[in-house]
Amino acid sequence: MKYLGACVLVCAVVCVGVGAEVVPASRASALQPATDPVMGDWQGDLKPEGEPRHRICAQVMALGGGAYQANMLEEFDQRAPALAVLTGATTDAGVVFEGSADGARWSAAIQDNVLEGNVEGKTPGAFVLRKVARPSGTLAAKPPDGAVILFDGTNVDEWEHFGGNPHLLNLARVLGGQDRVAYLRTHVWSPEQQDARLEIGSDDGVKVWLNDGVVHANNTSRGVSPGQDKVAISLDQGWNALMLKVSQGSGDWGACVRIRNPEGGEIEGLRAATAQSEPESAAALDATQGYVMTWEVSSPYFEQGKDAKALFDMAFPPEKGDEAQWQPMPTGGDEDKSCRWLLLDNGAMEVHGGGIVSKRRFRDHQLHLEFRTPFMPDKRGQARGNSGVYVQGRYEVQILDSYGLEGLDNECGGIYKIARPRVNMCAPPLQWQTYDITFYAARFDASGKKTQDAVTTVLHNGVPIHQNLALPAPTPGGVGQNEAEPGRLFLQDHGNPVQFRNIWVVELNR
Repeated sequence: MKYLGACVLVCAVVCVGVGAEVVPASRASALQPATDPVMGDWQGDLKPEGEPRHRICAQVMALGGGAYQANMLEEFDQRAPALAVLTGATTDAGVVFEGSADGARWSAAIQDNVLEGNVEGKTPGAFVLRKVARPSGTLAAKPPDGAVILFDGTNVDEWEHFGGNPHLLNLARVLGGQDRVAYLRTHVWSPEQQDARLEIGSDDGVKVWLNDGVVHANNTSRGVSPGQDKVAISLDQGWNALMLKVSQGSGDWGACVRIRNPEGGEIEGLRAATAQSEPESAAALDATQGYVMTWEVSSPYFEQGKDAKALFDMAFPPEKGDEAQWQPMPTGGDEDKSCRWLLLDNGAMEVHGGGIVSKRRFRDHQLHLEFRTPFMPDKRGQARGNSGVYVQGRYEVQILDSYGLEGLDNECGGIYKIARPRVNMCAPPLQWQTYDITFYAARFDASGKKTQDAVTTVLHNGVPIHQNLALPAPTPGGVGQNEAEPGRLFLQDHGNPVQFRNIWVVELNR
């Protein structure tokens, strides 16, 4: 087991706030200058015995370590079951595939840029496919007159880093990294014994001890927002010891803790300090609306080969009662909001150092944005090319390398918890893709009552994947919940080197 000591904490704090820099695209990140020549779209003909020749397609996905998957399809860009799903491996004879479906056995190989194979069964046949490029029809779209140019590749002046909830404990800014856990501890003074409620937000999982007893545990993967978990507790009169364990998978990392009465109202007289002292010298929670802002942090703990979910269930020194190093947790203050994303010499910018928001706010508008996901063949699911586009900072259109997957609401083009895309239009990693989004904000009457949900139409790579879709509420992980106000475009950092370019907005008057 390895853990990082206090020196990392100090270094991380000193390094915060570095401005955007121009970086050669070839050195910017884990993006490869040359992608896998096998991965991508293939198209050709299948000739069943005694039947006419017809078109057949394949999506070939790189899975790392010389492994591949090939989805054999009748057509691209349709929500229809694959004809067959083949598993592939690199051999001396090229990449060899095999699989079966509906009583038929499929076999194929890629050699000399040709995917050639056979089907054996009730209707035997042979097929030959070649690699094809299918770029978006709106790629490199030029902004019309009057458009608001948010990014044209020359600078990041229209963007700033999002400071987040003022009561958020920003572990990502202080500690960084992924697949690790950190511990936070403090003491809460109560003028009397009383029942209370802990309101906890975390990114990702959180475990809570009060006076040496576990009162809550939620091993999850999520973005942080206040009050996600509500836990009934009992405060002793005098000092109460409070400790949190917060796990980190990828992307942002943080927590927030608020103490309220059992009905969610204020409790007067609570105070917090990192060590028991005279109550009058401790920080009054009345001044922070019940949020606890005085903490110590024990440096992040990790173990090689263990992800955040596994680390959550492992006990490290603070949890075991062993000696641990503790340092003050920086909170509040004037945070440098300058955009720290990498400005690349290919006219793109790359995720770096947290999510960013546009300085301008928008109501009804059309958005054009281009992105590409990194080549991460060894990763799976939400760890593979993850980011997000939050219209008005509230409604997320997902970005993920979900090429060849089912196309769910948490995959590319999905609107999380609201709708999956009509069809999975995700292109292979490292291929530039487009979102063209038309958005009409929610409507409210004079009394502030919502009379109409926000509505959006989304084109992914030029194809409609959501058409006049009602958005009943903001999606999780955004930067604002007030649907009545104009909002800023938010681009998410989820720990993967996703790139963006050619971002512009046309404001609408409906």
